[in-house]
Amino acid sequence: MSWASFAMLAPAIMVVGGVFALRRSVRNGAHDEHNEVAGMVFQTVGALYAVLLAFVVVSEWTSLQDARNNTFTEANQLGALYWNARALPAEAGRDLEATTQRYARVVIDQEWPLLGHGGYSAEATDLVYRMREEINALPADDPHAQAIFDHSLSTVNDLASARRERLSQSGHNVPPALWLALAVGAAVTVAFTFVFGLNNFRAHLLLGSALAVLVILVLALIQMLDQPFAGAIAVDPEAFEIFLRGLPPQR
Repeated sequence: MSWASFAMLAPAIMVVGGVFALRRSVRNGAHDEHNEVAGMVFQTVGALYAVLLAFVVVSEWTSLQDARNNTFTEANQLGALYWNARALPAEAGRDLEATTQRYARVVIDQEWPLLGHGGYSAEATDLVYRMREEINALPADDPHAQAIFDHSLSTVNDLASARRERLSQSGHNVPPALWLALAVGAAVTVAFTFVFGLNNFRAHLLLGSALAVLVILVLALIQMLDQPFAGAIAVDPEAFEIFLRGLPPQR
């Protein structure tokens, strides 16, 4: 069982446990003198857990947006290299032009499916090295060619940096210790709803169950946000698809 599954299971377990505890308290004629004190403690516990949930959700959402923005940074650098190659005579820029397109296709078709598992494409890595070699082979015998060479060399370094960041983001996960804190917080928060003394058993059970469902939904959202390149709201290779869309024919 994963840490995320354990965290989402904790509220459900507490609801089931709370039902038995509540039935027993009802049979024993539990009173509600402690409701005021329990209410103050519950407010503190609930507020602390709400802050923890909000912090994790915002952090995970920010990481997802950073991963999406970084893919456009990488694709923009790739586009800059392509158009630098197009600005050169065909015999000088043809190879770099083809390599940039090949890189985009490899990233989309081969590397993207691997990112959700923290993997990468060895061919994409080789293509980055090939782009560097092709840039180093560019002519620099006049000011125009020299400017293209300098800009291309800087751009391929920025592209490689963006790719390393993308690969690092693909391994992003909520630490097990944080999942444990979320699970314990969920269990304690939900368990507190069964401390109160209510005469209506069904209403009491409904309140505890509603809170448990809400907590589980938030934890499920955190799990979906946990891996930027996998799941229902994963980052897609749109940036590289936009780069390839509508390019002129290969020279």
